[in-house]
Amino acid sequence: MRKREKVPATSGQVGEITGVLVGEMSFSKDEAKAVIGNLGAFRKDARAFYAKYRAKDISLENIGELGRWAKVYEKLFGKVPNFSGLAIPAKPENLGPMRLIVVAKEIVDWTGNRPLQGTQNALKKHFKCYQYTDDLDESVLVNARDPRKGTYALWVKDIREADEENANKSANDLARDNHLGITILERQLLEMDYFEEHGEHMDLNNVTLCSGSRGRDGGVVDADWRGVGFFVRWYYPSDRDSYLRSRSVNL
Repeated sequence: MRKREKVPATSGQVGEITGVLVGEMSFSKDEAKAVIGNLGAFRKDARAFYAKYRAKDISLENIGELGRWAKVYEKLFGKVPNFSGLAIPAKPENLGPMRLIVVAKEIVDWTGNRPLQGTQNALKKHFKCYQYTDDLDESVLVNARDPRKGTYALWVKDIREADEENANKSANDLARDNHLGITILERQLLEMDYFEEHGEHMDLNNVTLCSGSRGRDGGVVDADWRGVGFFVRWYYPSDRDSYLRSRSVNL
C-alpha cells in the first residue's frame, strides 16, 4: 500500500470536530468546576479518546468508518477498542460500495478468550440468535484470521445479500481459486454493524458461506437471517448452491 503523507487537518475540519465536542459539553456548574480542578486527568482522558480515532495511514473518509466501529463495539461489549496504530488497507476501486470491518484484539480479553461464542452471546442481547453447537470456539478450530494476532481491518462489499458472483461455488471450489473469504467472527461483527446502521439484517434470502472458518470435522461455517433470528450453522466443504455464497474480503 502506498504510504500516505500525513497532512495536518484544515481549520475547517478542526472546527467541525470542535463543534461536535462543544455540543456534547452539557456540564453543570459543579461538574465544570470539578473538571477544571483536575485538568491533568482530563487531558489524559482526552488524549486516550483521540487515540482511538488515530490510525496509521488513515484517510478522512476512514475516520467515519472507525467512529462507526467504535459505536458497534460499545453496543456489543460496552467498551471501545484502541484503534491507534491500525493499518487500514487501501479501499478497493471499481467494486461498488465497500464496507470496512475492524476486528479488535480486545475481543479476546473481553470474551475470556472465547471470541466467537463471546461475540455470539453479545449479539443475543440485541436480537435472537441460534447456533448449531453449544460453544462456537470449541467447534470452529480454523480461522483464516484471528484477533489473537492483533487488531486488523478489511473491506467487503457493502451489500445486504452475500456476493452473487460467488454463488454455486463450494468451499473446495473457492480454495482452488485461492479465494479470500470472510470468517465467522467477521460475519458476526458485520451483522451488528449493518443492524446498527440500517435497523435491518443481512442475508434474508441467501447464506454467507464463511469460507475463512472451518469446524472441528472440516465443515464450513455459515450465517444468515432466517426470519426469526441470526443463525450460525455449517455445510460440507463440497456443498454448493445458488443461495450459498462467500463474501470476498479485501486486505
